[in-house]
Amino acid sequence: MNIFSLIYTDFFWRPLFNGLVFLYNALPVHDLGLAIIILTIVIRLLLAPLFWKAQQSQKNMAAMQPELKKIQADLKHDREKQGRAIVELYAKHHMSPLSPVSGCLVMLIQLPILFALFGVFRAILDPSQLSYLYAFVAKPATLNPVSFGILNLAHRSIPLGVLAAISQYFQITMTMPSPASVGADESEFARAMRTQAPFLFPAVIFIAALSSPAALGLYWTVLNVFGILQELLVKKLWKRNAS
Repeated sequence: MNIFSLIYTDFFWRPLFNGLVFLYNALPVHDLGLAIIILTIVIRLLLAPLFWKAQQSQKNMAAMQPELKKIQADLKHDREKQGRAIVELYAKHHMSPLSPVSGCLVMLIQLPILFALFGVFRAILDPSQLSYLYAFVAKPATLNPVSFGILNLAHRSIPLGVLAAISQYFQITMTMPSPASVGADESEFARAMRTQAPFLFPAVIFIAALSSPAALGLYWTVLNVFGILQELLVKKLWKRNAS
């Protein structure tokens, strides 16, 4: 086993696999779908500091735009002075030039978790995979893939794939910086990510959902809904503090 496989298995796949089985065992109803929802919320809470930092960066970026545009206008004929002034402005606001793409970077951080969950949901119903359980996680006799009495999480679900993609679109458009909040110094990479990510990520999620068990679509839909609610709450708190 190479180093990358070892990192993937021991730091992503195995903890998520054990966490899901642990939650399944702990629930009185032993519902796999409910266990996935709880695991999703736990993962979102663990990533909350990263999401908060990205949201704070976008807020700071919007606040510094008047100063940034003034620098760009006053020093448009002296690129060297303009560059130094912009660097000083970013430092003044404790910002990084990469802040405009922070929302996309948060999405990229989630990809290893997504890949690991893709493997977990494919392996969860294979009895041979239960040998990867930690000693303190009880081995269940069986794992019922039918959730809420109607949804078989072992099979793909087109409706869940569509819901995952739609919720992903709304979630990422809420977190990406608006054109008005970025300056003329925006890099080509940042501009490409800002304009293409709202369509690229949902497409990737939809394709992944169609080629995997419905458990993945359920996870991603719940993750996005939780993220949308969190974004609305944060914006409400910011408006209240600003008033």
